[in-house]
Amino acid sequence: MTPEDPTKTGLLYTDHTSGTLKARRYRIAVVAGPDMGASAEIDNGTFLLGTHQNNDLRLTDKGVSRYHLELQLRGEGLKVTDLDSTNGTFQGPTRVGSITLNGAVKLKLGTNTEVEINPADVPVAMSGFEGERFGQAIGGSRYMKDLFGLLDRVSNTEATVLLEGETGTGKELLAEAIHLRSSRRQGPFVVVDCGALPRDLIGSELFGHVRGAFTGALSAKRGLIEEADGGTLFLDEVGELPLDLQPQLLRALEKREVRPIGEVRAKKVNIRVIAATNRNLPELVRTSLFREDLYFRLAVVRAAVPALRKHKEDIPLLVRNFLHELKREDFEIGPDVLSQLMAHDWPGNVRELRNVVERGLSLEGGALPIEVTGDVGAATNDAGNYNPGGMSKDVLEKPFKEAKGLLVESFEREYLTHLLARHNGNISRAALEAGIDRNYIHRLVKKYNIPVERG
Repeated sequence: MTPEDPTKTGLLYTDHTSGTLKARRYRIAVVAGPDMGASAEIDNGTFLLGTHQNNDLRLTDKGVSRYHLELQLRGEGLKVTDLDSTNGTFQGPTRVGSITLNGAVKLKLGTNTEVEINPADVPVAMSGFEGERFGQAIGGSRYMKDLFGLLDRVSNTEATVLLEGETGTGKELLAEAIHLRSSRRQGPFVVVDCGALPRDLIGSELFGHVRGAFTGALSAKRGLIEEADGGTLFLDEVGELPLDLQPQLLRALEKREVRPIGEVRAKKVNIRVIAATNRNLPELVRTSLFREDLYFRLAVVRAAVPALRKHKEDIPLLVRNFLHELKREDFEIGPDVLSQLMAHDWPGNVRELRNVVERGLSLEGGALPIEVTGDVGAATNDAGNYNPGGMSKDVLEKPFKEAKGLLVESFEREYLTHLLARHNGNISRAALEAGIDRNYIHRLVKKYNIPVERG
């Protein structure tokens, strides 16, 4: 392990103060006792301290045990464990069994030796990303290359990644690309849509159950967390997870074990976790709707996935890719249509753009211009394309998650537009009528660029 290659430990994290990527490190130095001046860097795995020659830092003080301390570098800090030493380890007057450090500390070992442990994190240099594709995600703009560079840097580590971005930006594609670039690529990639799980079955779906655990449990079932053993668990829309289930998820992530409903003993699981959300988790933490400890467990490495309106220069590249996937590479997109596509703000992001391209190509003869509209889920009166439930046929034929996203966006936009129109754009009165928080309306107004009353 060399300082020039800090990513090999897998213990990368985003510094929440500076927003930079760092590799976690600690430095231990003997500041009192017969071994004063001895020091070492803790940069990987488990570090042992004691008088035996096999220790990573060997001491000569006879008051120190052969194997006195174990120091474990973890994503959340440095775990310090006294190995049942004869004379103990003390922090001030308190004898230490096991603690996890997030900052500096001074410890006394036995009767004479004192050590100081200090963070010595190393900034991770980000090199430019070559190419315009990260897995199935595509982009050649500065925004996307910066994102791809970050994810490429952390892919082959065990760091937990939180993908933050609006609906339709491709967070699941990015998560799968991270998995396929990691050492776990041969293992399963299990997707948990926290917003789609039935409320009364979330526990069973995540953790599994034994036969007879509850009414209807006719056979044992492995939970999705256990299904991800040896691979990657992708927690999509994690901000939708009910508050009362968050402690169970936190426990599973901290201990890397699950206890199926009705089971007495827990099962160990070997998983890497990637999470995604279109919600502002720090704001949810502030309003006590999301646990702070779970947030920091998930937000080890934070990656902001930009909205399409932030990198419109990628639209021609994306359209060409859609035409290729739809086997219509021969189709020419005229400059007038391209200008129309570039002028749209794309509240549904890449998903909306693809939907528009598909709909345009489905017109008779593949005729364009492509109609750019926000009503992606609206039914039409065209023969063969009307559904009595009010959903267009092209939406109904999409995968469940994609269809759901399109319909939710269409509903939110139309509902909010009519709600605000009734109250002349006054958000406070609109929030009161709808029974929702005014901050949530503010977020939707910004997302869909809806004009409102100012002041």
